[in-house]
Amino acid sequence: MKLLIVRHGEAGPAVSDAARTLTDAGRADVARVADALVARDVQVNQIRHSGRVRARETAEILAARLEPAAGVIETPGLHPEDPVDPMAMSLFGERESLMFVGHLPFVAHLVGRLTEGDARRTPVNFPTSTVACLEGEDDRWELAWIERPG
Repeated sequence: MKLLIVRHGEAGPAVSDAARTLTDAGRADVARVADALVARDVQVNQIRHSGRVRARETAEILAARLEPAAGVIETPGLHPEDPVDPMAMSLFGERESLMFVGHLPFVAHLVGRLTEGDARRTPVNFPTSTVACLEGEDDRWELAWIERPG
């Protein structure tokens, strides 16, 4: 199984953090990454996002190109300061490839937890619009590749 962990695209300012939308540059970066994923023949069954506007917009841009069979859904537990263990445990038994779209520091900590067994060890630098592809299942994961815009 592949698990693609994505940090949302660049977002602009807003009255509330949850309402921040992607900038034009953020949309363009996510579109470039989506095209690169298509070129890699990436297929995901479902895209799950945090529900914050910038994550939802990122997920929608990716979904327009990747066409996940089970669609795009808002999923609790992908916010910046959420604990990673519940999300890591939710992967047990999953066999279809998934994509999570979230925020720092959560995405970096999740990769650390899955690949290193320790959320404090973050093997991936996550600028906006970065995708880390992990391969494995249950509690055995390896970092396969990283895709960044530009």
